[in-house]
Amino acid sequence: MLQKLRLAVVGLGRVSKSHLPAVRELAEQIELVALISRDEGKLRSEAEKWEGVKTYTSYDDAVNDPDIDAFLLLLPHDIHAEYSIKALRAGKHVLVEKPMAMNVQEAEEMLETAEANNVTLMIGQSRRFYKPVMESIRQVREKAIGDLININALLLAHMDKPAAEWWKDESKIGGFIIPLWGSHILDYMLWAYGRAPLSVYAQGHSNNPNWTGEDEVAISMNFGEGRMANVWMSFNAGCRPTDEVGLTGKRIWSTQNSIYDRYLIGSNGLLHLKDEYELSLNGEKLETCETNFANFTWQLEEFVGAIREGRQPLASGREIIQVMKVIDGCFESMRTGQVVQL
Repeated sequence: MLQKLRLAVVGLGRVSKSHLPAVRELAEQIELVALISRDEGKLRSEAEKWEGVKTYTSYDDAVNDPDIDAFLLLLPHDIHAEYSIKALRAGKHVLVEKPMAMNVQEAEEMLETAEANNVTLMIGQSRRFYKPVMESIRQVREKAIGDLININALLLAHMDKPAAEWWKDESKIGGFIIPLWGSHILDYMLWAYGRAPLSVYAQGHSNNPNWTGEDEVAISMNFGEGRMANVWMSFNAGCRPTDEVGLTGKRIWSTQNSIYDRYLIGSNGLLHLKDEYELSLNGEKLETCETNFANFTWQLEEFVGAIREGRQPLASGREIIQVMKVIDGCFESMRTGQVVQL
């Protein structure tokens, strides 16, 4: 029997409520050996739910723990690179939440450190891990719609207040709607095309005083050879009553109360991906999954499998650097008003 991966989880904020059930679900493959948080109250409360788990308020102490094989980093965006690099230098594998880093320079340093220390670096592009999403990529690869020539993505959602205090600060989040949601959509587009775009043009504006980053964005990418992709995103779509954390109806991360569609146009057909839960080919439904599908479990299982098999995981650091280049290009285009060559 293969030894369990000894995992430490860093950060016990909002997103940990999605990741920790996945750790428990994979108990035959993973042993949670440590929890790390500067919030002692959260740390004690979560540790009570796990048998024999260590607790740390110091990340540096945890990095030096020889009983830890890998870290799951659930942190504000501005410290993704710093915390990843510390763990990678110590010979630990790392799965870090998206976006990979604040910019491509940080991302490249993360990748160089992982490769120098022969450890796995995976980015939490969790919206890849749904059956309809995976099936859409398979359909593209098999040319079910001919040659892919265009992708159009639309996200219309309503958010009044940020779900975490640090989201208010552009210097910690690296923008707003682009790192929060655009990182998923851009990742999907590059994954579908199997390559990075040649150029990007973006417009973005901030309309809500509750944060400093962009909440209205339009992005257009040129992939060459007549291939293109477009993204339209809004966090201002409606003025409906909000819940206790400022999100309309059900939590925005479910998108169940939002409009979220991707249309993949081919030379001989159309794929429609509705949210992550429904895929149609030329109007005929191909694949669906339950709205409570455990995508974080599938993502974590991919991380463990890649480590055991000595292979690159889906959404590896090397792959997601291309997404970071596009994100950097979006912000440069927004600053200059110009098309940015990548």
